[in-house]
Amino acid sequence: MTRRVEVFCCVLALALAGSGCARRVTVAARPAIGTVHAVRQAGLTAEEETFRERHCLMGCPLLARGAPYGPTELVYRGAYVLEHSSIDKIPLWVAERVSVEQLENGAARKDRFRADPKLPRGRRAELDDYKRSGYDRGHQAPAANQSRDQTLKDETFYLSNMCPQSPGLNQQAWRELEDLTRKWVKQFGTTWQITGPLFYDPAEDDPETADGVLEYTAIGKNRVAVPTHFFKIVVARKGDGDWQAIGFVMENRPYSRPFRFEEYIRPIDWIERRTGLDFLPQMDILEQRRIESAASPLWE
Repeated sequence: MTRRVEVFCCVLALALAGSGCARRVTVAARPAIGTVHAVRQAGLTAEEETFRERHCLMGCPLLARGAPYGPTELVYRGAYVLEHSSIDKIPLWVAERVSVEQLENGAARKDRFRADPKLPRGRRAELDDYKRSGYDRGHQAPAANQSRDQTLKDETFYLSNMCPQSPGLNQQAWRELEDLTRKWVKQFGTTWQITGPLFYDPAEDDPETADGVLEYTAIGKNRVAVPTHFFKIVVARKGDGDWQAIGFVMENRPYSRPFRFEEYIRPIDWIERRTGLDFLPQMDILEQRRIESAASPLWE
């Protein structure tokens, strides 16, 4: 099986966790700058169109045309929109609009994790896949971003919104990063966030060390892929109308305190080259290049 992303040719030996098994995968070359991306947003119901317009700022992220992602399915919900990989049994990306009103307390966290009924068996993760794996069911769209509406909060517990995540990352550094993004929600009133997995080895950035193979862990009967890294992108609009954006990439491992998130800032176009995704595809090209080429003052 050829790996989809730009992880263009990498090797990363991940320790086996619990009942996990290792996959050694030949990785396709990353999509080149200017790659044509596939548009698949037609034929939506009125409700799906509403959810897409709410959560997918400037359009849903697009996949590089011809890249070996395998079958994927778009899932539209009131809490988020995502694109799910039938091969990896995890989302490629999860997009959400987060407003300050959503952060008001009221909805209880019930931890009702469950398989996604919108996805067929055999092409989705099941609860048993995570048992004794050593990995958390890591939210991509956080439950804490939905504290006003109980239905929307409950929607974040579908496994389609999860990836296997190191407990040391999920429960500590990643959780604090999510807290940081909510501070920006309170500052700007609304942010748009895109979160997802990344399969990446820095050795593949160097022609002398790249060998075109990625080794990663898969867990459970359905072989749910364990990402090597995770990305999170936050986009906000200032009062003067200017867009700001920032991206983070963190390895799927524990981190020691204090967490220095400034060390994990990456330009959005860096993430695009290593995922094969095109974020904010309908934004003016000059504006898109401006906010994707470097972190905005949002961090300052």
